[in-house]
Amino acid sequence: MKFIGSYIFRSLCSLLVGLLLLFNAEQMPELIVRLIGFLFLMPGFLGLIVYLYGQFNRNAIVRPSFPLMSIGSILFGVFLEVYPNEFVSYLVFLLGFLLLLAGINQFLSMFANRKVTPLSLLLMLVPMVLIGIGGYCVTHTSEAPAMLFTILGATCIYYGLSDMFLALRTKYYSKIVERERKKAEEAERRAREAEYVEFEVVNANEKEE
Repeated sequence: MKFIGSYIFRSLCSLLVGLLLLFNAEQMPELIVRLIGFLFLMPGFLGLIVYLYGQFNRNAIVRPSFPLMSIGSILFGVFLEVYPNEFVSYLVFLLGFLLLLAGINQFLSMFANRKVTPLSLLLMLVPMVLIGIGGYCVTHTSEAPAMLFTILGATCIYYGLSDMFLALRTKYYSKIVERERKKAEEAERRAREAEYVEFEVVNANEKEE
């Protein structure tokens, strides 16, 4: 359950991101960049507050060091909030790279589970599509962002559905293998019991003679 649950959660997240990008390709990249900037601002301000509190608190035993990391996080967050469009191309690269890794991961999962789930040329096309589109986005970040994010959105949806399908397929074949293993163990147990009973019968007959 944990195995399939983690795949379903990851697939749903990918579907959500894909839908947001696909139906709002022009505005959503900027919103995502601003969200990332906010996530950098929050810990930065928190670290700065902790530093100031430690400096003005006379009873503090340990004085916090200068919050260089927090200031850097704040500056980076402000940059993303003020100039989100400057970071959009990097976001395209990041999402394309993640899809590239997702395709490679699907390939590795297929080969790792090949003893359970049979491989086929048709299924091999699933990760190849992800690798191809991910590689294209990584190497074409200078193209129109709206078009690239539309492609990325559709590919995220494709990844979410394909990953969920592969996970359910692996789960299905795993149950078949598990049933066959239990049948083999049960047959072996019955064979041992039959041999034991036969051995006892032979011993009993020898004693009577």
